[in-house]
Amino acid sequence: MYLPGSTYVINNSIGLSQFMFTQLISTLFQSYGDLSAKYPDDLSMKILEEEREYDFIIVGAGSAGCAIANRLTEIPHWNVLLIEAGSNPPIESDIPNLFGSLFGTKYDWNYKTEGSEYSCRGMIENKCVWPRGKMLGGSSSINAMLYVRGHPNDYDNWQELGNPSWDYTNVLHYFKKLETVRSDRMKKNVHGYDGYVNVEEYKNASDYNYDEIREKIKQAGAQLGYPYIEDLAAMPGSGVTIVPGTLKDGVRWNTAKAYLTPIRGRKNLVLMKQTHVTKLLVDNTKRVYGVQIYSNGQLKEITCKKEVILSAGSINTPQIMMLSGIGPKKHLQQIGIPVVQDLKVGYNMQDHAIVIGSFIKLNISLNKQFVTDPLYNYLTSRNDLGSLRMVNTMFFVDTMNRTRNYPDIQIFFFSFTPKHKFLRLFFEESNLHGDIIKNIENENQNWFLLQLAPTLLRPKSRGRIMLKNKNPFEQPRIISGYLTHPEDVETLIKGLRFINQLMTTKALRDSSLFETPIQECTQFKFHTDAYYECRIRNLATTIYHPVGTCQMGPDYNPDSVVDSSLRVYGVKGLRIADASIMPNIVSGNTNIPTIMIGEKAANFVKEMWFDDL
Repeated sequence: MYLPGSTYVINNSIGLSQFMFTQLISTLFQSYGDLSAKYPDDLSMKILEEEREYDFIIVGAGSAGCAIANRLTEIPHWNVLLIEAGSNPPIESDIPNLFGSLFGTKYDWNYKTEGSEYSCRGMIENKCVWPRGKMLGGSSSINAMLYVRGHPNDYDNWQELGNPSWDYTNVLHYFKKLETVRSDRMKKNVHGYDGYVNVEEYKNASDYNYDEIREKIKQAGAQLGYPYIEDLAAMPGSGVTIVPGTLKDGVRWNTAKAYLTPIRGRKNLVLMKQTHVTKLLVDNTKRVYGVQIYSNGQLKEITCKKEVILSAGSINTPQIMMLSGIGPKKHLQQIGIPVVQDLKVGYNMQDHAIVIGSFIKLNISLNKQFVTDPLYNYLTSRNDLGSLRMVNTMFFVDTMNRTRNYPDIQIFFFSFTPKHKFLRLFFEESNLHGDIIKNIENENQNWFLLQLAPTLLRPKSRGRIMLKNKNPFEQPRIISGYLTHPEDVETLIKGLRFINQLMTTKALRDSSLFETPIQECTQFKFHTDAYYECRIRNLATTIYHPVGTCQMGPDYNPDSVVDSSLRVYGVKGLRIADASIMPNIVSGNTNIPTIMIGEKAANFVKEMWFDDL
């Protein structure tokens, strides 16, 4: 049996934002109180000491798991155990502007992809970093909080692949159910107003004028014939839009705050924190009847009457499945794990590859009076650190056919004021080589930099999650598969060429484009397809959206792992509800769709056990 030891190291640093807190934290927090929510108590020690059977066990208190725990405990006689590998989110997680500050810390699973000749060549050891939240709320506690649903066509396509009730008309009900929208820009007929997930606008920073940048982007888009989209959910398609966030009063609204804090008094919800699920318990009839856990230095088996629901995410869910003998037969036999059910677990992995390294050097008016402490401003008024350095503006582009109105490129905008304190740390988090970062720093000495990062929305490349060995504490192999399909490179080249088009507009005529020099790419003629492909293979990395590793599909599809009700094929008592079930990745950020999956999964469970309600 494998147990955590000296080789299983977790970085216990607080993160890049620590220095901002050391001078003011003790006095200000006494004056203004703790920002963090009152999360449910950790009952792991009590559970270890007792023998108790639950109705349901949910593995993972992340974007989907928290929603499911809330909805199932609405039935008072159902006892639900929710197991989370991490602990409560720290204070940095709550502050929007510190997005990314917990990457590489103990609140992150600290995953890296395997080296590849196709991608991540500008990263140390050719490995891309894949941050994943390891705390209550999961990756909703570590992400950029951007509220995007994806395109309606995405869900209609899911249904066309043989997944009834997953078309946009059906999932819209759950999008509305999960949200409380507090924005005048949002169209009432497509939004909800009494859900658990709060959605509101980001605050502005004081050191420069966010609206000035947004207006430049909007004008540039309009001059190329692209509309301004006031509410992307109401009018999905190509154009410029300002995106709200999963926030409440300027504070991150992760799914643990949204779904668990309001019900922390429910007696039928039991929460274990800092508890690692090592495998599923499966009997000789292929029924999953519980889990094996490692918590507080002890191994223990916990059983359930009805179902185990895996909501551990697109990396951990397939890992737990395969450790339990549910997965590809050949791979499990190579690892030495007895096969329970031969399924394509770990395959079909997709992610949105984002190409970093292209910047506009802007003439932006900076606020010379910006001398007060940004933390103090945030605690007193929610300004400054309540903003998002991504400018929360997006450009959606259909590179195939603008009239089709089904974008395949999403452009993110990241801003860096001159001599930006966090610029190096921002790019180090991407595992980028130091000489590339140094070139960006040199330009940032005298210029306001606005990074334009085109992102591939519907990749054709596929990766895979595999086990390294039978050790449940060993991180799995992550084979990203980035850019292994030539059409993905072609689409991203079009995305980079679109940036050049933006630079020809009157709105950006007084600005200049800076493309981070890449030594490997100097052999190619500037702005040729070969040059752009080189940049893409060096600078494409994750935008933190891995999905698809336990694909939903009909039983006649040999790649299917779960059916349209998210039940695992060939195994009883096991359901999967997280981003891993997506047959194809959505055309936008994945957090809100994953919460929707949790809401819909909870409804499937209630329907199945209707006689017990």
